[in-house]
Amino acid sequence: MVSMPIKKRVNKENTDNFIYRNFKQSLIDIKKVKLYFLFSLILFLFVGIIGLSFPVFFEEQIYNLLRELIGKTENLGLVELIQFIIYNNMSTSFIGMLSGILLMVPSLFVLIINGYILGFVANKSIFVEGITVLWRLFPHGVFELPAVLISLSLGIRIGYSLMYNCLKLYNKKLDNFTIFLVIILSIIFFPIAFIVYIILTLINARLRKNFYGKIVESLRTFIFVIIPLLVIAGIIEGMLIVVMG
Repeated sequence: MVSMPIKKRVNKENTDNFIYRNFKQSLIDIKKVKLYFLFSLILFLFVGIIGLSFPVFFEEQIYNLLRELIGKTENLGLVELIQFIIYNNMSTSFIGMLSGILLMVPSLFVLIINGYILGFVANKSIFVEGITVLWRLFPHGVFELPAVLISLSLGIRIGYSLMYNCLKLYNKKLDNFTIFLVIILSIIFFPIAFIVYIILTLINARLRKNFYGKIVESLRTFIFVIIPLLVIAGIIEGMLIVVMG
């Protein structure tokens, strides 16, 4: 009769330790992608500035996307709206991260598209409501933007490492500039190049271990860091939409 509470306490302690260990390791893993994060942030801001300054590309497609998004959310209650935002952000971040396996191409695409749309929407909002509207938009991205950028940085890292490690292992004499040129060509011809890199990785134990390690680190970071950030972001964004709307 006494053993049940003790067993529950031990299980709770094991669970707490498991969460803490993985969260701590995820923070360590994030430090490994700081250069990829910096690259993602710079590219995102650059494309965002283009969208802010020249909101003329894909105008019809963006308006259709926004109308579709509004149509999906206009009749939702607070809880449903928060759930929708969290699910939408999680799915975009997860796909953007994991699809980085395809030589970074989908991750870069998601990064560029989201940066341009943000700049485009900011431009139209400023035109209608003035520059002060940016301060109202700011709270929406405090948690969401870092989470999305970390996800895409992990995806870019997966794809870049896949190519870089293959090139370095099979030709150690290659300098970094040559590797950079080969990677650019690989991205251009990525369907064929992806098959080649995957085959080379799977048949080599060292490359395979490194590749699996990057996937595991990315998934752990997504679960223990990115998901909590997106949940917080979804709650804040949902509440702000209801209050301001």
